Amino acid sequence: MSQDVHGPPPVTIIVNTRSHRWRDKEISFEEVVQLAYPGQPQTDQDTYTVRYSRGHDGHGSGSLTAAHSVKVKNGMVFDVVRTSRS
Repeated sequence: MSQDVHGPPPVTIIVNTRSHRWRDKEISFEEVVQLAYPGQPQTDQDTYTVRYSRGHDGHGSGSLTAAHSVKVKNGMVFDVVRTSRS
């Protein structure tokens, strides 16, 4: 998360039912996954599905995929599901 005090004011986002303060205008797939599963290294066996709701202007809900980001707003909700192949 950005520590720039001159940036936008922080907003509260919800990731897997937990509140997080976020300062950046956007959040990436990788950042959402890290908030959902902090400190857990990703392996080749893991895949993640990220869905969001309560988003911005015509993008109120959708899916976020690897290497992409989405503009955040206060109260935005992210659901992250990890699936491990065996």
